[in-house]
This record gives sequence, C-alpha cells and structure tokens, in this order.
Amino acid sequence: MPVFDIFDGITISIFSNDHLPPHCHVQYAEWEALIDIRKVTVYAGSLPRTQLRKALAYIQIAKNQEELLEAFYQLNPRIKRL
Repeated sequence: MPVFDIFDGITISIFSNDHLPPHCHVQYAEWEALIDIRKVTVYAGSLPRTQLRKALAYIQIAKNQEELLEAFYQLNPRIKRL
C-alpha cells in the first residue's frame, strides 16, 4: 500500500491489485473512505466532515488528480485505462 501523501493527519494511499473504479484510500485516525479519483466522490466508508472536505479539495486539484490516476494504473497494470 504505497502512501501517496500525508497532510493534516490525513493519509492518501493507493493499493496494488485493487479494483475499479480508479480510487484512493483516505485514512484519518480510525476512519477510512474510498474516493473515486475521477468523480472526486466517496463511494465507500466515511471521514469526519472537515477531513473529508480537505481530502476532496486535495484530490480535486488537477495535478494531484492526474498523479493519483497515473499511480493507480501503474500499481494496477491488469486494469485498462478508462
């Protein structure tokens, strides 16, 4: 589970051998959410409101979104790009 970034106690990771849709795992303390990188929406789990807002804002930055997608596909080569 490579860690992509850590800020304000929030950890953003991407797992290898994972599944679609392209997503990242966002953890804060005992909380975890899976966020669709393209739609920038939570599709599983939850985070406290403040941390969720920060994580979504981080992923929405175009450069970060592109790098997250690239990392997802590099770590999951069996998945074809959408």
